[in-house]
Amino acid sequence: MRLIRLLAPLLCAALLSLTPPAQATDETPISLADKTVTLTPTPAFQYVAGADTQAFLSRHWQGRPLAGGAGLGLLVPVGSAPDPAWLVALSYDGSGHVSDLDAGRLDADALLSALKSADSGGSRLTGWAQPPVYDGASHTLIWATRRQADGGGVDGLDYHARLLGRRGVLGLDIAARMNDLPAIEGQMPALLSMLRFTPGNGYRDYVPVADQSVTLGLSGLVAGDALVKGGLLDHLWNGIRSQNFIYLMAVLIVMLGAPRLRRYWGPKPPPAPKQDQAPPAPRPPPPFDGPKGPWS
Repeated sequence: MRLIRLLAPLLCAALLSLTPPAQATDETPISLADKTVTLTPTPAFQYVAGADTQAFLSRHWQGRPLAGGAGLGLLVPVGSAPDPAWLVALSYDGSGHVSDLDAGRLDADALLSALKSADSGGSRLTGWAQPPVYDGASHTLIWATRRQADGGGVDGLDYHARLLGRRGVLGLDIAARMNDLPAIEGQMPALLSMLRFTPGNGYRDYVPVADQSVTLGLSGLVAGDALVKGGLLDHLWNGIRSQNFIYLMAVLIVMLGAPRLRRYWGPKPPPAPKQDQAPPAPRPPPPFDGPKGPWS
């Protein structure tokens, strides 16, 4: 009996070790950009944290350039090891809210001309792989450019996506080849579904005047400084039509016009007496009509 009591815990531990672990139904979201964004991993992509980005790139990317910054880490398609054909660089720019008021005025030809004029990289930009397209429901801007290598044909691809938030913009940048474009476009809905702004940090949570904004616009997200060099007046006009500028001007107009409105529509004060006019003489007392005494 004593032997059975001693062996029972060992038998239970052995049975538990043979039982396969339970599969988690939901992946735990990863907090990014000071809890502004959450990343929910999926089995289709491997997440490389920002601290491990350089080590991963030096080991598996072989010095190839990225299409953008990777301050928040990388998303690598599973099954492309050891060296992936393409990967997603994640970044966040929290310098201010970017308005989408110019969504209906995205001029693809002008933006491409500005990008070409500012292009000074080793591979030459030749055109759009996908002109800029903005989804107003999800506040997502997507565009892609084609590049020509030094001695080859048009095979380079830079694919970009921007998710607009309350105080900044979340960026997804993909460096690949043109033959990877169908695979990237097929995976893009899954990639976008993995990333979410936390409650209170979405585009619709923006508070005019109280929150900082930048006069960049969607065109500025695509072309950046090239837009300023190629069309400064257009960039300034987009800034003038930005949300914060409009709200600030409305507040200033109300503040400056309030005293004048009160002067015309408010209660009128009583008129002040004129300085050169003498005050009216006091009235004489009324005559006394009472009974007369013996001394009268």
